[in-house]
Amino acid sequence: MHFHKYPHPSNFEFSGTIRANHTFKTRKGTYRLNVRANADDIYHLQITGKGWEKSESQAGLRFLKGSKKLAGRQTELHFGARGDLRLKAKGGQVLLSSLPKQFFGQQGQGSIFEFIRTPHDQFYGLGEKWSSLEHSNKTVKFWNTDLGADFHPESYINGNPAPDPVYVSIPYLIIKRGNAYIGLLLDNLHASFISLSPRFKSGLMGEKGTKGNSDAIYLCTEKGQPNLYIIYGPSLPELTRKLQKLVGTTPLPPAWALGYHQCRWGYESEADLLGLDRNFRKHGIPVDGLWLDIDYMDGYRVFTFADKHFPNPRKAASKLKKLGRKIVPIIDPGVKFEKGYRVYESGHRAKAFCQNPQGGEYIGLVWPGETVFPDFSLKSARDWWAKEVKDFAAVGIDGAWLDMNDPSTGISENSDMLFDHGRKSHDTFHNQYALGMAMASRQGFLEARPDERPFLLCRSGSIGTNRYTAVWTGDNHSNYHHLKSSIATTLNLALSGIPFNGADVGGFGGDSFPELIRDWFKAGFLFPVLRNHSGIKTRQQEPWAFDRKTLRVLRHYIRLRYRLRPYLYQLFAQHERTGEAILRPLFYDFADSSKMPLGLVDDQFLVGPYILQAPFVQAEQKSREVVLPGKINWYDVSEGRWLKGNQKITVTAKSLETPLYIRDGTILPLARLGEGDHTFNSKLVDFHIYLSGKGTAQTRYIFDDGHSFAYENGKRSEVEITAQRIGTMLAITVNIVKNGYGKGDFTFTTEKTIHAVTLNGIRARRISAQGITFGTQKWITWCL
Repeated sequence: MHFHKYPHPSNFEFSGTIRANHTFKTRKGTYRLNVRANADDIYHLQITGKGWEKSESQAGLRFLKGSKKLAGRQTELHFGARGDLRLKAKGGQVLLSSLPKQFFGQQGQGSIFEFIRTPHDQFYGLGEKWSSLEHSNKTVKFWNTDLGADFHPESYINGNPAPDPVYVSIPYLIIKRGNAYIGLLLDNLHASFISLSPRFKSGLMGEKGTKGNSDAIYLCTEKGQPNLYIIYGPSLPELTRKLQKLVGTTPLPPAWALGYHQCRWGYESEADLLGLDRNFRKHGIPVDGLWLDIDYMDGYRVFTFADKHFPNPRKAASKLKKLGRKIVPIIDPGVKFEKGYRVYESGHRAKAFCQNPQGGEYIGLVWPGETVFPDFSLKSARDWWAKEVKDFAAVGIDGAWLDMNDPSTGISENSDMLFDHGRKSHDTFHNQYALGMAMASRQGFLEARPDERPFLLCRSGSIGTNRYTAVWTGDNHSNYHHLKSSIATTLNLALSGIPFNGADVGGFGGDSFPELIRDWFKAGFLFPVLRNHSGIKTRQQEPWAFDRKTLRVLRHYIRLRYRLRPYLYQLFAQHERTGEAILRPLFYDFADSSKMPLGLVDDQFLVGPYILQAPFVQAEQKSREVVLPGKINWYDVSEGRWLKGNQKITVTAKSLETPLYIRDGTILPLARLGEGDHTFNSKLVDFHIYLSGKGTAQTRYIFDDGHSFAYENGKRSEVEITAQRIGTMLAITVNIVKNGYGKGDFTFTTEKTIHAVTLNGIRARRISAQGITFGTQKWITWCL
């Protein structure tokens, strides 16, 4: 696989005229263009014919059929007599188009879609890319890789150049035209690429080619049935919700998954985990997950524990559970090729492993030595793996992280790794390998504990992975380059259908240092995944492993995450229902302009609609510019004052604080916790009201047990809270929308603290409403 060579448009035969019956001819035969549309303005274009009879995608997209007309609520799709495609608004405006006879091309088993690029287009999405937020002038490939094995260290450590492709392949492009948005999704998981570079067609010397359009958008796959989805927003939130409706939303995770997680390559034993527990208690730092890397296993044999590290795994798990900790071990797909090893023998009998071209079991060379790999393209192999996971989880394992599933095969050529009992080539399922592992692993945990929500974290993935696991962005490095790029990477993943993601805070490779890890925690403490993970033979990276100042800062932001966990939980619950993004770029909620080009701001982000972060992400940075979007007010948490929006300000770096702003009109739920407390009780919350003056703040708050599926059967309560400033009075209304989980114990405050506000500079008294009775409506008013 050549990462920086691509099928060139000049080598494709373009379809020319598309007949009225949606067929067209190439030298390879006659093909049919099958088009479906639905009311959400989503169009599915599928090409069928010789060599493209069947799609091999296992993404499981959920296209809701509409009318037979090629039209949605706001748009219509037209195929012109000259062989061009046009997506038009109902009013006639052309939103997306191709050149005549240049819409679709074929090269053997490969295919290409071409669209006209307009001068001011901006581009986002593309899944996981370790580069900038905006993607103009890039050509990128989609092929899951093991970065440490496939790229030069200068590339994956310092980004010179940024490595591409990386771990997760999602060929989804967001086109921003002004403040309107269009999404293009290839549902074809063979090797593919997307080019947004004017020089791609014309070559290095900038000369125009003989065919096609040098200012074009190209979406190409090297093999497989062409399947393209065109999605019209028109806004970015609408586009994102439609994408999530198509690929499926992320299931509500257990609340403990939204806590803090401590991991290190080198944690291997019961003693290591108990030692971590003691240190977290000693330093008053909350934590939920204690993670194990590969050394806990017996000779790196998957689904085993080394006796010297875990003499009694079940007893160790029970002990840690009583302490309130979750054990999260690594699970690799590779199975040691060893006769007598129970897992290998079981998989061999089930014919669950990939084959080589000679019909034997494919052998790779990873941690256990000679290793075989489950063929996750087969349901029978996924069921076999799920049974192994089920038995493993029954020991008392609460979650798992799924690594090396790119798949990483060591020095063994992975093109020799065949699927479907050797009948299908490696590239057919390479990009879907991690998806298959995720599907089977989640199935196993659900079979082990049907009433408990699983938490799995995956390194690689593709379209649909979000329905089974969260994603971490792989083996990053302890430097400011990775700190800064983690923001753009996680935002583009979120916009590409993977909202539950995050980078290893502090960096995995190399030695972190006090200034860096302080800045990283300040930046990432509200990322959907907060895991501190470091590599073997690097400096210890636990919060207490540095100086006293660093301990204070890390403890503060971990505690602050736990206080804000009810807010994060609301965002995930809303996402499951509607597909709304969790981490967002500024232009998700606010339109940009020439004065405020929000589409280029890649070092700020929104956590849901109400919290804005503008962290310091450069070494020795003393000050920075902050963009406050929208014609609204923002509450500056560190300064304790209101600021007007639609302006740029300069802020100075501080020892403890980070630039953090709360949107006017917010009612923010915070957990009522003691120092070091990591428990989750969604009934015990303090609502902090942020109102800069006259107006209304409103929120809808859901609460349930935080760990089971009982909420799906009505065991959930929901309240609607409104705070309104009327003269010198503040009225709070609590309206019970649903009572399925009992009453809540709430307090309301507008005190001027780091978490609250003043009303026009007047300090308000703290008002408490304990034990609100459900089935009634309670008004609370007080004078200022």
